[in-house]
Amino acid sequence: MDKPLPQANEYEESVLSSCFRDDAEEITDLLVPEDFNRTSHQKIFKAICELQKKGVDVNLVSVVDKLTDVKCLNECGGAAYLAGLLDVPIAHNIKHFCSKVKDKAIQRDLIKECNEITKLCFDEPDIEKIIDGAQRRVGLISNRAIENKGDNSFSYRVLVEEATDRYEELSKRPGTITGLSSGFFMIDYILCGFQPSDLIVLAAKPSMGKTALALNMAGNMGKAGDPVVIFSLEMSKEQLIDRQTAGESGVNSQKFRSGKFDKEDWQKIQNVQSKIYQWPVYIDDSAALHYREIHRRAWQLKKKHGIKAIFVDHLQLVRGDKAPTRDREIGSITAGLKATAKELKIPVILLSQLSRKVEGRSEKRPILSDLRDSGNIEQDADVVMFIYRPAQYKDEEEYEGQTEINVSKQRNGPTGIINLKWNEKVTRFFDVDKRREE
Repeated sequence: MDKPLPQANEYEESVLSSCFRDDAEEITDLLVPEDFNRTSHQKIFKAICELQKKGVDVNLVSVVDKLTDVKCLNECGGAAYLAGLLDVPIAHNIKHFCSKVKDKAIQRDLIKECNEITKLCFDEPDIEKIIDGAQRRVGLISNRAIENKGDNSFSYRVLVEEATDRYEELSKRPGTITGLSSGFFMIDYILCGFQPSDLIVLAAKPSMGKTALALNMAGNMGKAGDPVVIFSLEMSKEQLIDRQTAGESGVNSQKFRSGKFDKEDWQKIQNVQSKIYQWPVYIDDSAALHYREIHRRAWQLKKKHGIKAIFVDHLQLVRGDKAPTRDREIGSITAGLKATAKELKIPVILLSQLSRKVEGRSEKRPILSDLRDSGNIEQDADVVMFIYRPAQYKDEEEYEGQTEINVSKQRNGPTGIINLKWNEKVTRFFDVDKRREE
């Protein structure tokens, strides 16, 4: 055959590039050196695997040193080639890219075994031995292909045994939340906390307090010792830490822009800073992130810090897959973030804007059809919550601070309206619902 063997050299380069950027641990669990087509790539990845086993940080310098020690740096293209790998786009979905490399390796092995079977047909007169040999050779490769794709099915026997353990554990603490606490009593009561693998959409018009509520929740989680990450595509990390400090200290948020702090303000700020300094809350304020990049960064943060929730602010600023309509692009984002929640087994809280349709109605409370850009938002979300502050439309003094959190959709539980109090001066929401006592 004159055709070249199946290969995925671009994927191989992307995988190696990702190894230099803190993904080596995951990739070395998925691939072996022989999975790579190019001999140079096999040797580079073998060096990466050996460094990983010894607990040495995998980076350009350590890999170059390792290849130099085993006297094969020049065979791998030299230091210049390895440095060039840093310019190769990284694997946004590591498992997908590794699967592509593995698939091509399996195809090459299958071609090799088919050639051996062909030779056996010419040389072996016993037909049963030919068939047995062919089945054995192809069967071994078939098993590798199945292992590569993974078995994601679970029998009722296994699921019932696991469920029984969960039920017994729940019965020991009836009434407590089973997910991650938001820090707001009634939200936790209705949702039983933010559940692992759930996509939770928090939607509202501009200036209703989406970012503030999300930041309050993230702060409450950090205060409880639960690591979380905020992907802030709109506000900077400096603005968010100012808001967090204002909310916790009670110092007017306007002073964080004007700098007009008095002595008492400084004391409050310093007291709060000594506390929030220790909270495991991480902010990534990179602009225009693709949802796959959010997935990749979240995976790294879970591996490194054990994050238990992801906040994304906000949906309309996230980049999706190229599509003929904005509706489909948004659909790719919500589906991708839902997949992230499932794969990492943590809740993703996604902020979203509303369409302008609400302005044309006499009733200003938002409903599911007001979700901006796509019906896929409602379809992919496990929970949809709306923020509504009547003071935006009615007598500001009479309704000052009143806030409704409308849980309009919950795939596995009840819906309802929750009352909170908004303090605009410190950009913070407070529990006011008396059902706590009940």
